[in-house]
Amino acid sequence: MADSRDRDQIPEDSAEAASFWEDWFRHQEAFAAASAEQWRSLGDGWRDAVEGWWQQAGDRSPPEGREVLRQAADQGRSFFELADGVARGAGETPPNQDILWRLPLRTWERAAREIAGNGTGSSKALTDYQRALADYAAMLNSVGSDTLKEVSEAWQARGPDAGLRNLFDLCVDVGEQRYHDLVSGEDFAEVGGRLINTLVALAAAAPNPADDEPGRAPGAGGPGESSRGGSVARADPAEFMARLGIDPGRTLAELRAFSTKLNVALTTLREIGSIDVGASAREVVTRDGKLTLYHYQPTSGVTNSVPVLIVYALANRPYMMDLEAERSMIRGLLDEGLDVYLVDWGYPDSDDRDLDLGDYVETRLGACVQTVCDRHGLDSITLLGVCQGGTFSLCYSALHPEKVRQLVLMVTPVDFHTPDNLLTAWLRHVDVDKMVDTLGNIPGTLLNWAFISMKPLRLTGQKYLDMLDLLDDADRARTFLRMEKWIHDSPDQAGECFRQFVKDLYQQNRLVEGSLRIGGRDVDLRKITMPVLNIYATQDHIVPPAATLALDQHIASADYTTCAFEGGHIGIYVSNKAQQQVPGTIARWLHERGDSDRESSL
Repeated sequence: MADSRDRDQIPEDSAEAASFWEDWFRHQEAFAAASAEQWRSLGDGWRDAVEGWWQQAGDRSPPEGREVLRQAADQGRSFFELADGVARGAGETPPNQDILWRLPLRTWERAAREIAGNGTGSSKALTDYQRALADYAAMLNSVGSDTLKEVSEAWQARGPDAGLRNLFDLCVDVGEQRYHDLVSGEDFAEVGGRLINTLVALAAAAPNPADDEPGRAPGAGGPGESSRGGSVARADPAEFMARLGIDPGRTLAELRAFSTKLNVALTTLREIGSIDVGASAREVVTRDGKLTLYHYQPTSGVTNSVPVLIVYALANRPYMMDLEAERSMIRGLLDEGLDVYLVDWGYPDSDDRDLDLGDYVETRLGACVQTVCDRHGLDSITLLGVCQGGTFSLCYSALHPEKVRQLVLMVTPVDFHTPDNLLTAWLRHVDVDKMVDTLGNIPGTLLNWAFISMKPLRLTGQKYLDMLDLLDDADRARTFLRMEKWIHDSPDQAGECFRQFVKDLYQQNRLVEGSLRIGGRDVDLRKITMPVLNIYATQDHIVPPAATLALDQHIASADYTTCAFEGGHIGIYVSNKAQQQVPGTIARWLHERGDSDRESSL
């Protein structure tokens, strides 16, 4: 079992790091061979060893990889506690049901501190917020308890070689399903709305610095502590291994493999250097405030004289469309002979809080469209709208149909009130006016938390264990870190635009109801008569397919095409399958309808 002496002796280079782990495993094997009673030290020893390794490795890992490596170590450290919880779930002793949900709850706590800082404000505001957070945590703990009990039953059908990682994955699969059942309901929507509203009220109460942390539920502890306060009950490996049928010898082999992966990951991360994004050559055409209009250098001859203007969402950065050379939607479009431009909205600050939908759609997007038209001597161009940028493109096309030759949409929300739209359910009870009036611009951290919370166990835990299988290869490590950079690169949202987008679309569904107004004008989707290609992802958890496919009920285009991509909201940009399918699909559709010297069909 590791002690403080072990922590002080964790070495600097990979060879010595491997020796550290070898010494630790020989120590554990000696205990295991002696007696089952001494074997019980393994759980505590493993947690201490991983913690000791991280205390030294964290300081030596590069900034770009430090957080992902910490997350992987945290997940590995929790193996025994999770197994103990599953074993207890089948018995009379209540399981420690918050095992699964500590990381998602901490993600929320970080977002909360972004909004309210460390101040307490008025005692009533703090009390109201802590009650809401306690209700939220209780719901998660209830799901955790149900998950562990269900996993205990399902584990009986395991194969003879199933180990701790198999148990972890089963917990994630069952937990995500139970969580989705919970968060789709009205009770959770009410608690979530109250949580946001009380947090905003706390921020509005002019907080003063204090020792209390508003982002933490009453009694919540840090890593390795229960949200009910105090230390987590120590697991008894001898007991739960017997109850779950997990072989101690196989467990040691599994832990040894995990420790090796940690060392390899650390070595790879230290060797790959800084992480860059964007693979395609481009030039700045114009700048307007935070907005930049880019033109991409053709990679081959341009075979379609109608340029394509990509309109991305506000919530994340558009370099997802050009992440790296082998995962670049933009590179794919260029290779297909298209002339590509992109709108980069930039990072709004306090000077931009009064920008509304009219400023973004009519003024800024409109200016970009006109600039591209002027550069090419055309009256109209192709818009390619992505996610929220697709909604912007829809609105612009309805307001200015004469400016849009063809309209391409990717994973674009149209009907915001489909039954499977989690974001709509969560925003139903949020006081958006109070939120914007208090905060001004909406912190990107809060939006990032919302997206992660849609699949919290996979996105705060499982993917970091999966990551360790990638980090023996520098190229795959760079791809993973580029994705992490993008996920957490969330610009703040201009307050007035956020207010209008959430109230008019998520809460009131005005786009399909026909009552949306932008810049003093009605947005009538029936004005969309140009050809439309609507691409959706069949497994999209952010923009459900039904929310996209509703479009054909509201437009007047006689040339409307849908295209299904078998994947999710992120995979449609960066997966290998997407690179092979999506750019070619878009290009063939455009070449058939634009001024092109190529003919093809979908």
